[in-house]
Amino acid sequence: MTLGELAGSTVVVIGGSAGIGLEVALGASAAGARVHVAARNRDALESVRTRDAKITVHSVDAKDFAALQSLFETIGAVDHVAMTVHESAARLGIDTTAPNMHLDAAAEYFNGKFWSQYRVVQAALPHLGQNGSITLTSGVASRAGMANHSMIGAANSAIEAAARQLAKEIAPRRINVVAPGVTATTTYDAMPEAARADFIRKTTAHVPLQRIAQPQEIALAYLFAMGCSYLTGDILDVSGGQLVA
Repeated sequence: MTLGELAGSTVVVIGGSAGIGLEVALGASAAGARVHVAARNRDALESVRTRDAKITVHSVDAKDFAALQSLFETIGAVDHVAMTVHESAARLGIDTTAPNMHLDAAAEYFNGKFWSQYRVVQAALPHLGQNGSITLTSGVASRAGMANHSMIGAANSAIEAAARQLAKEIAPRRINVVAPGVTATTTYDAMPEAARADFIRKTTAHVPLQRIAQPQEIALAYLFAMGCSYLTGDILDVSGGQLVA
């Protein structure tokens, strides 16, 4: 399959109302797919309609398994699912340094980042075509050494490990993971401005491309994962070279 062959397929993007997910949805729609976007933020969903009236939007919380089941039952048969829901440690108020980490808050992060993705897999599989694909989202902290990322890196690693095992379990249907580097999305909006600027400065200093990513650059990896019919159980790193720095 090529990207052009997404035409006529049904694509579901969970977390597609902004950032990377929105760019995935817009890209799939431009390629001729029937696109459904599901997200929690109703106002953001309305903005999706403004960007592309062909996209169907659904208000769904990925932490609610019954709601996910209802979503896929409503849509029916699907060809590709992209899960781009993210969780923000800063938004949850988590001190990510190991001595000070509040474990209940960390468990909430895992619920939003790891378990929400697993819920999507469970809800999608009964409706996923035999040649279909699922693409999950981890992050470069699964393998890159990053201070104060022990909990975040563990969640990302869990997603990648689950996908590798699922690739054998659900074949011939495919499952892959995109692992973005630091990207200009709302993930970091809850950080104090000075702390955010310092984090981005330190990150770019270790990235060969000397900048953070834009959402549309990361979105290309999801579209590739949908379109490449011989790709499964793989991690697509889009980190600006951070893993080789």
